[in-house]
Amino acid sequence: MSAVLGIFCALAVVVGAGLCDGDPISALYSTTALIIVFGGTLTALMTQFGFKHMLTGFARFMWLVKPPLVDLHEFIENAARWSNLCRTQGSLALEKELPAITDAFQRQALQLIVDNVSAEDLQYTLEVLAQNATHEDEISGELWEAGGGYLPTIGVMGAVLGLIHVMMRLDHPEELGAGVATAFVATIYGVGAANLIFLPVGTRLSGLARIRERERQLVIQAFLLIKEGKSGLMIKQTLHSFLTGHAKGKEKEVVAEPPLDAIGEAA
Repeated sequence: MSAVLGIFCALAVVVGAGLCDGDPISALYSTTALIIVFGGTLTALMTQFGFKHMLTGFARFMWLVKPPLVDLHEFIENAARWSNLCRTQGSLALEKELPAITDAFQRQALQLIVDNVSAEDLQYTLEVLAQNATHEDEISGELWEAGGGYLPTIGVMGAVLGLIHVMMRLDHPEELGAGVATAFVATIYGVGAANLIFLPVGTRLSGLARIRERERQLVIQAFLLIKEGKSGLMIKQTLHSFLTGHAKGKEKEVVAEPPLDAIGEAA
């Protein structure tokens, strides 16, 4: 939610700065500039990523409001319970747990346990699923970052087109000032949208993709321990040490994303 608030604050700063100079808000609006800058950027993104990935990338803007992160402490408790249930009643007893699982990756993993696949097949399948999910998550961040690269250049192109239009009307000197001002609105749209929205959003989504990747690695370890028949207590100790070890390792790195044991507060 803080990311969305940051975007609104950035836009408010730009509009407020214009008002402080006595300019009307209408001075920052141009239909032509909107069409050129954002229409051109969308077509470039469609060419690079395809329509499906483009829709997915923009839909995941909602991750800034509510990131789809897993409460790992709750998951560890569930994994310990599933392991004890599997040890006492067999893997088929876990089938009744499937409807209550909202996370698709966890549900697929538990289904594999219910189907009694081998440990090797379980690990291979989960790793492939995790790689595919990570790739799809990363595409969203890459799309927004790519948009941040296209916007300034297309904004300059819009300004040049506007200046061409002005130069064609030199016989109307009273229109030159307004025409030039309108032309440079396209540059504001391009540079502003890139640096205040697209690039920060892309970086944030990429960070969330890395967090989700680490979550899935912990989930894989949990289900491998369940498959090995480890007790619930052993699973709790192992997975909690995984969280603690990860957090300690991150203390030496300068990163802009929270450790695994704090991702519940990442929103």
